[in-house]
Amino acid sequence: MPPSNILRGPGIASWTCPSCREAVPRLLPTGQRNRVRLDERRMFLPDPQIRAALARVPGPRAGEICVACSEAYQELLGSLIRPPWEDGDARASPGLNDTGIIGALLPIAGRGTRVLIFHVVSGTLVNTECEDLRQLIPDRITYPGSRGAIAPLVWTLYQQHLADLHAAAGPDNPPGGHLP
Repeated sequence: MPPSNILRGPGIASWTCPSCREAVPRLLPTGQRNRVRLDERRMFLPDPQIRAALARVPGPRAGEICVACSEAYQELLGSLIRPPWEDGDARASPGLNDTGIIGALLPIAGRGTRVLIFHVVSGTLVNTECEDLRQLIPDRITYPGSRGAIAPLVWTLYQQHLADLHAAAGPDNPPGGHLP
């Protein structure tokens, strides 16, 4: 039983984020809404093969996600990723020719976020994996190391994504800042 001089604070209603499928508060401690409207820049890399793969993923799309998921989207989209069978520490060895890229994060209402991973197969960018965000193993994320080992098509997408992030950050914000 709490002491009599402590008042119970206001209750904050919750909602279920379609990305993480967690009951999260509608408001952040700062008083701002805990919902971020998604746009294409946050969800997928601009590439025709990636757009085509998105069209093949079934289910109704969610339009808003929680702030935490939005930040995870920003950090993951465009990241280089190792194949699932390749073990090791990503900090110890750079990406290899079989390195892929996280090309899209797609929130499906009622099913959570699907992470679409692309690899180069026979010179074409192909969606090789569609994994649940909660099942993604973070140790698979890698860094470029030496450019020569990564497939040129993946490398081009990676460099373009970094250039877009730097352009969006502008001179007043650091390159790791949030997209508008």
